[in-house]
Amino acid sequence: MKTRWLLPAALVLALTGCGGFFSSSEGKVTYAEVPSPSEPGGVHPLTLDIAVPEGPGPFPAIVFIHGGGWVIGDLNDGYLEERVQEASQRGFVGVTINYRLANIDDGHGKALHPWPAQLEDVRCALRWLAANAATYKVDTTRVGVIGGSAGGHLAMMSAYARNDARFEPTYCPYSENLEVKAVLSMCGAGDPASVYETTEWWIKPYITRFLALPDGTKVRDAPEVFADVSNLTYMGSGPKVPLLILQGTADTMVVPEVQRAFAASAQVLGQEVHVQYLEGAGHDIDATHRAESDELIWKWFEERL
Repeated sequence: MKTRWLLPAALVLALTGCGGFFSSSEGKVTYAEVPSPSEPGGVHPLTLDIAVPEGPGPFPAIVFIHGGGWVIGDLNDGYLEERVQEASQRGFVGVTINYRLANIDDGHGKALHPWPAQLEDVRCALRWLAANAATYKVDTTRVGVIGGSAGGHLAMMSAYARNDARFEPTYCPYSENLEVKAVLSMCGAGDPASVYETTEWWIKPYITRFLALPDGTKVRDAPEVFADVSNLTYMGSGPKVPLLILQGTADTMVVPEVQRAFAASAQVLGQEVHVQYLEGAGHDIDATHRAESDELIWKWFEERL
């Protein structure tokens, strides 16, 4: 059995950011099982929770993706469970998903599930949603994705790298495809290379683990790897999808200057990008600016979906 990479509680709280607390649970629906011979049962189950509005539908849907530096986290982190229920009350199908993390060790000190496992799983979850649209009353032409921190990175990648065959989830039993129509990123790492170069020192080992790179790697040492994981690589040729970024002005993990530069580059590449700065907020926007972030989130998706 492979071991899990353990983090001190304080670091867990900081990494999950944009959320407020850390939990550990599985969703009620298994959307896929990834072959993983070294794990119990030989598979890694992928789960989700879903809340459907009352009425005949079909309804627009919002998929929530948790943060945690790609190494930790859970589909109920922070306020996601509450937001999924509120989504259904507001007329959206609300979905929150688990995906493979880089916390399980491969027995040699590296991640058993490094990049791009996380994006493959998000893709498979979207395909599950399309395949089960009739059952859960989903309007597949009106689906938005939101994520915080690492989840923000994955939310963006699910939209802009949608057509890239390198991230095909070959294990996924669903062939249906789904086009994301709107994205919201809360303090998300749009360009992990820039985040890696400017973030707090203790976060860097979690990024290198996620990317299967040796600790202490410089961006210049692995430019292809950092390009592969950057949304900027795909935004120029990928689908045009509107993006709202919520960014704290006091964030020291994804600093405002990096977010500002990322947004400007994305706009140059032809994407519609809006940035809303929350004055005094750190990486834990939901914990300190919950009312403000809620208002912005629902307004964005009500207008775009």
